[in-house]
Amino acid sequence: MHTCPCCSTRLLRHARHNTIYWYCPRCREEMPDLELMLLTRSQVFQTRGDWLSSRKQNSRVLINVPA
Repeated sequence: MHTCPCCSTRLLRHARHNTIYWYCPRCREEMPDLELMLLTRSQVFQTRGDWLSSRKQNSRVLINVPA
């Protein structure tokens, strides 16, 4: 469920110019989709973490360091 980060009211989904945005009826403002931002951010960090772990494994193989 999408809630306003300012007042915790349930956001209303609106469409404008072929895009979706979230509107808070209490604040009377357009609000960001924080759930989507957090999901996207966690996917980026997960991908980065996978990349770092593979780099560590590759560097151990190149240097011949036992695990």
